[in-house]
Amino acid sequence: MRIAIFSNAYLPSISGVVNSIMLFRKGLIAAGHEVHIFAPEYEGYDDAEPYIFRFPSLDLSNQLDISIIVPLKNLIEPTVEGVKPALIHSQHPIWMGDLAISFARSLNIPLVFTFHTQYEKYVQEYTPIGSKLAGLITDEFIKRYLRNCEHVVVPTESIREMLAKDYDIERGVSVVPTPVDLVKFQDIQPGKVRASFGLEGKDVLLFVGRLAREKGLDMLLQAFTLIQKQRPGVRLLLLGRGPYEGALKAKVAKFGFKDLVIFAGAVPHEDVPDYYAAADVFVFPSTTETQGLVIIEAMASGLPVVAVRAPGAVDVLTEGGGVLTENKPETFAREVVDILAVPGRQRELSKQALRAVKRYSISDATARMLDAYKTALDSWESRGQER
Repeated sequence: MRIAIFSNAYLPSISGVVNSIMLFRKGLIAAGHEVHIFAPEYEGYDDAEPYIFRFPSLDLSNQLDISIIVPLKNLIEPTVEGVKPALIHSQHPIWMGDLAISFARSLNIPLVFTFHTQYEKYVQEYTPIGSKLAGLITDEFIKRYLRNCEHVVVPTESIREMLAKDYDIERGVSVVPTPVDLVKFQDIQPGKVRASFGLEGKDVLLFVGRLAREKGLDMLLQAFTLIQKQRPGVRLLLLGRGPYEGALKAKVAKFGFKDLVIFAGAVPHEDVPDYYAAADVFVFPSTTETQGLVIIEAMASGLPVVAVRAPGAVDVLTEGGGVLTENKPETFAREVVDILAVPGRQRELSKQALRAVKRYSISDATARMLDAYKTALDSWESRGQER
């Protein structure tokens, strides 16, 4: 089967969506399918792999970590038509998502869409004036987009329930968790990262993700002040970059934590497992995730997780491996300290994590994605008699 994936971002950009595309592409190719990716171009970057087609774009990666697509359909229309995909899989509801709708219609093939993000929450977070209205407009926009999709993929059961409640979509939805390349998390060693940051003999808390306000990082810093009082040797390692980085550094300096909070920046994805290995507890304060891929990666490293009770985290930690807390600094801090201080607690959660994470292997997740594709194709064929 030939699959065309339309995305607003791909390598060299690093994000949860990009990682999801890469891993599913790997699984689908291993299963004997062709995967063609249509994504923005990035200045100075050339693809090493075949079947990746780039759109002209405005490269804002240095300022905003994104490239804005120039959505001119005729620029790649011959390429898309030449691929002759069986279906189009859209990763975003705007820009490339609009083109995905247009090509699906003109080629008379089904459109599959992965609901990666709680879009209305992000829009409200980044709209300083009229955020509630912006959220309502976004909701209506997403509803219209979903009506153009033959099938919707969601990463967790919680997001399936949200689609039913908020968007009145109960049919044509498949739960397909984002996979993790479990092989990369075998035989990982903590020594290199601990040595490079002077963390020997310290308790290390790790956050991995985009440094953005909606990730709950203000609450995490408040919790860290409480944790530090009970565990003076603790360090907080932040891995990633983002628009809130400057504000976070200012707050860290204001709290007097300059030597206690480490901004590691962005690192190549193949190096990330070493950071998980170097930590004692993975901390995840975000309430806006649809799955929380980094939680799964932490579990694959045998790292206990403390996460705010929210969609994504609730689903991933259902079989153990971590603790869910209220979105309050006091309760979050208490759970972290408990894991660090209680003998055997860390070891038991680590064992649970390694058992639970096996269901996120690339082969298992890919098989579920192929089931979703089959459902979309069957539905499209049966509805063809009505169109």
